[in-house]
Amino acid sequence: MATLEPISPDSQLRLLHVGLAGLGKFGCQHADILADCPGAKLIAVCDIDGTALERQLKRNGPLRGYHSFDKFINDSQLDAIVIATPEHLHHKHALTAIRKGYPVFVEKPMASNLEEAEQLQQASQQANTTLQIGLVLRYEASHSKLKQEIASGSFGEIVSVRVKRNCSRQWAAFHLDRGHTVYETLIHDLDLMLWLTNSQAERVMAIERQSKTYKNSEAITALIHFENGTIGVAESSWFIPNGSPLNVTAGEWQGTIDAELEVVGTLRTAKLRLLDAPLQIWSQTCSESIDVGLWPLLQGSIGGALRRELTDFINCVREHRTSVVASLEDAVEGLRIAEAIKSAAATGKIVWMN
Repeated sequence: MATLEPISPDSQLRLLHVGLAGLGKFGCQHADILADCPGAKLIAVCDIDGTALERQLKRNGPLRGYHSFDKFINDSQLDAIVIATPEHLHHKHALTAIRKGYPVFVEKPMASNLEEAEQLQQASQQANTTLQIGLVLRYEASHSKLKQEIASGSFGEIVSVRVKRNCSRQWAAFHLDRGHTVYETLIHDLDLMLWLTNSQAERVMAIERQSKTYKNSEAITALIHFENGTIGVAESSWFIPNGSPLNVTAGEWQGTIDAELEVVGTLRTAKLRLLDAPLQIWSQTCSESIDVGLWPLLQGSIGGALRRELTDFINCVREHRTSVVASLEDAVEGLRIAEAIKSAAATGKIVWMN
């Protein structure tokens, strides 16, 4: 691994040499951003899929391409690692990179369970290196503005936070045999709850509809009581029918994410609804609700929250500091709540967090 010198007012730090592991549809968006991110240079990519690897080498070259993660991680020119591999590999890949001393950005969820997440957190502390998790909604403009307003005290005390993330039924076959619904969908929303309430969970109740077709539940609702008194309600399911307004149109992925956030305070109330995007496009075959906040492709470049998130990681590594937006502690706590929800739904019992 190359050695970085601390940034100083009198000298300009060289470009950070970044390697990306994982070239799925989301990983390719990371690659496009890192290829033209100020302060960074994408120099190597890794994926076991030879076709995906060759495509990316042509798109963002010249790059070094690796089929093997072990060979990729031993590239002596790398300064930092971005991991966008499948979820079940996040822990293994991140732990390997951390133990080699690399600063690491890993997509959500950071691990498949709480034990693995705590191991990554401990490893990063022992190695004294950056571990940043993909908490992308914290960088989206509307969510960020809401956080700012709540932090100012203008909402008074937060009474309740309600989140919903319901998804197209056509995606269920891909997701529900890979991981539990709470990890596949609600992990973002649990992080929002932690972020907006600035409090940890005290106890959890949950109920689920167990799938008759897939390994994991196809609908779940959780009630979360936070230590500061805030009541949280989280809902997710996989039953949005074909013909619903589209807001996901990425290659072969066409469908709907019906996400909502409602915050009730003693002084003010706020609501966010993903399907209420200001840009709506109707055609003879469908209606589209176009998101321009998360990762819009504009003038040939991906912008929005994903760009701000990766830029934050690059700046944190270059300046040898921790992100003030993405909290590693909250990422671990989100998995703690996710496990509690899963347990509460399976047993029908209240799960106490402390």
